[in-house]
This record gives sequence, structure tokens and C-alpha cells, in this order.
Amino acid sequence: MHRYILNLCVLQLCILSIVAVAAGETPITIEDRRELFVDEYLIGSKTGDISLKLHEPTPREIALTFDQPWEGNTSGYPTVMFDGELYRMIYRGHRMTWKTGKLLMENSPVVCYAESHDGIQWKRPTLNIHKWLGKDRDKLETPTVNNIVWPGSPYSGTFVPFEDTNPECRPDERFKALGGNHRVGLHLFTSSDAIHWKKREEPIFHEGALDSMNTMFWDELRHRYTLYFRTVRDGLRSIDVTHSKDLTNWTKSTTLLYGQSPPQQMYTNGIEPYYRAPHLMVGFPTRYTARPVSNRLAALPPKALRRELGNAYPRIASDLSDGLFMSSRDGTNFNRWDEAFIRPRRESPENARNWMYGDNYQSYGLFPTKDENGRLEISFLVSHGYWQEYKSHIRRYSIRPDGFVSLNAKYAGGEVITKPIRFSGTRLELNYATSASGSLKVELLDANGMPLEGFSLKECEELTGNRIHQIVSWQGGGLSGLAGKPIRLRFVLKDADLFSFKFSL
Repeated sequence: MHRYILNLCVLQLCILSIVAVAAGETPITIEDRRELFVDEYLIGSKTGDISLKLHEPTPREIALTFDQPWEGNTSGYPTVMFDGELYRMIYRGHRMTWKTGKLLMENSPVVCYAESHDGIQWKRPTLNIHKWLGKDRDKLETPTVNNIVWPGSPYSGTFVPFEDTNPECRPDERFKALGGNHRVGLHLFTSSDAIHWKKREEPIFHEGALDSMNTMFWDELRHRYTLYFRTVRDGLRSIDVTHSKDLTNWTKSTTLLYGQSPPQQMYTNGIEPYYRAPHLMVGFPTRYTARPVSNRLAALPPKALRRELGNAYPRIASDLSDGLFMSSRDGTNFNRWDEAFIRPRRESPENARNWMYGDNYQSYGLFPTKDENGRLEISFLVSHGYWQEYKSHIRRYSIRPDGFVSLNAKYAGGEVITKPIRFSGTRLELNYATSASGSLKVELLDANGMPLEGFSLKECEELTGNRIHQIVSWQGGGLSGLAGKPIRLRFVLKDADLFSFKFSL
């Protein structure tokens, strides 16, 4: 009996201690912003069979096949910009050759332009701006019948644009781009239409290796330009970040950190503010994996091409690339998933085209599209068939809005209680999916973890289905009386995924 009483007292002390700690937590103010479960930032506790789960996007149609004379077997690096009406794509046209037994450029890379009205069907407009004087030029009626927006130059191979949302941006500089390499530095390009570009003569940045997609954008929340660039740290291909108010003076660069993720080599970064939740940075880096040559690697298709390229440049026979997903709340510390977001895939049972170094590079720029049933989705592009003349292409991939990572519960069920938060609004909106036997319920707690009257679990309408914007209902009615007060959310799931939540009016 005495031992029972002692144990009970210890348990009560533990509960009181937990409550005291909870009561001392500073609430996180989220207002009406959308919060995604891409990390554990808002998670206070988890119980049961529940965890964060990385989801795979769905491969869609081929957006462009690089079959024009000014394109070629190493074309790619697409960037997509969408202004609400027109989708604009900038990409690199490029070709390598190994006919002499050495890997060489057949021509300097050129910057190309395509556009779309739905983000799915793309066309190359005839621009008549720059002459094409390279391979198969005799097949053209005139050398300017092409979609080239910047000719072959040291700046064209890494040309990455963005739409400048800085309120002080001049209309004739609405679109900006960076292009260059470690020899010439990064130069700034400006345009009013993403077609006619002007180059600033002096480079604006010199640091780093710079030989891939260096990305820049205007950070609306922090009122500054942010530049992510490729460099080398401790012998590994790596990504650094720097900031500027005026595109002239830059802060000291900082190397990105990835928590407990082990060292991995990254070529591109693909980092941008997530347009549905701009306080979150999402990134889609290309991971470079160097492997020793083996019989199994040598047998991966396209076998003959791999052998030819390996003879010309050995690491192409064995090294591979795939795509990752990562996210950040400060732009420097990232939650990077080690499992691939974009795996090499088989396009048909007979032909695996995507197991070459240079395949599976993800584009820069997420953009909204609609699926075959008219439902909203998020799209981006991925390079496939690298090195294959007139077969290399970019394919569109799609994923549900906010669908990169979910709070996932197995059939046995599990629950999460958030840290204390403050919100604004009158209702709670969820993006979720369940199985036919699955479910999701939400309970509102005070800062100390006690259920709020009218908003307990038993007073919540059970959710089953698959919705992007689902309003939660309780017997207690609307949430206006709780706005601005510290509360916790208790999510109880069974065979279900919760992608995001948002308070709204």
C-alpha cells in the first residue's frame, strides 16, 4: 500500500511538472497562415503509431522534348514562372559530344523560352531575336527562327530567372536572372517580359563554384533578396546562402545546415518561398551520388550509351543523380529528407531512361495546375533522358497542394498535440485524406492541455474522406471567442494523412 501511494505521488508530481513546463511555454503566433507538417516545429507530443511521411509526386505528360537543332542531349535547367495568367519557362539548350573519345561541348549553351496557358501544354514561340549558327543550322529557313532569348555565352549555362516582387522594382526590370560561373562571376540580367534581356556589365557576386542553378528571389517577409549558390565545403558539393537589399552589397555567406541528415552532395538547390505559405522555404535539391564502377551499374540501360560516355568521361558511367525535398523556417537550417523525392523511374518495362548522371534534376519554380478532373494540384518539371540526342526531355510531375509531407497515422491510430499557439480567425481548415476505415478528429485544448468546453474530442464531427479545404465542426460553434488566446490542437488520426491546417475567417 505504501509503495502504491508513493508511486501515485510520484506520478502526480510528474503531471504537475509537465503542466508547469507547458504553462511556461511561449505561445507561437501563427495568425491565419497555413502551416504544413513538413517538420516538427509545431508538434509538442506524439503518441501511438504516427509519424511524418514523405510523399511521392505523380509523373505526368512530357512537357518538352529537346528535339530542336539549338537544343540537344544536355538541355535542361528549366525555371517556370506563373503570374496568374501566363506560364513562362526559361531553359538551357545545350549539346555535348564524345565522338573523338573525349567529352566536349559541341556548342555553347543558349537560353530558350517557352510558354503555356495551363502549365501542361507548352509551345516554343518563334522570336527572331538571336541567330543559331550551330548544329543543323542548314535545316532552318533562317538562323533566327527559334526561341532563343540569349545566345551562347559564359552566362547561358546557368541562367536562372525569377519574377521580382520587390515593390520598388522598376517595370522594365520585372523579371531578373542570374547567369555566370566562377570565372566571370554571377551577372544580373533584367527584362520586362522574360524574352528581351539586358545584362549588367559588372558581376554582382563572385563567390562559390556557381556551375549549376544558382537561385535568387525577393523575400517579401524579410524585405531582402536571397541568393542560394553552389559551392564546395569539406570536399563536398554544397549550398551557401547570402542576402542583399540592393543586389550590390551582400552579407557574409552561410553554409546550409541539415540537422541530423548525414553529409550528402548537392548540385542544385531549388529553394523558394512556398507560395501557399511564404513563411516556409521549400527546396528540391539534386543529390549527386558517386559510386565505384560495378558490373551491375554497367548493365543499367542505356547500356551502350553508358559505355561510350564512360570511355570519354569515366564518372558518367557510375555516378547517379536523384531529387530530394527539404524545408526551412529561417532559410539556413533545413529539414532535409534523406529518402529520394524523385527516384529514377522506368518509363516502360523495356526501357529505363533515367539512370544516368544528369537525370532527375528538378526544375525551379512550383506552379499551380488542374488535373484531368479539374482539381487543383501543384506541378514542377523533371529532366529525363539526359545525354540521349533528340530523346532528352522534361516531364511534368504533380502533387496535391501542401502534399510533400504529411502527419501519417497507421490503422492502429495515433495522435499529436501541438505546442501552444495563438491564431486569428473563426474556423479551422484542414487538408487531409483518410482510408475508407480511417478517420480524423480535432480537439481544442487550453495552454495547459485541458479540453475546452464545446470543443472536446466527443464534440467534434468525425472526418472521413479526402479534402484540400475541409472546415472542422464542433458543437461549440465558431472559434472567434478563442482567437488571440493560447490554445493547443489535438489531432487524433486513424489510417489517415494530415498535410496542413489553417485558421480562416
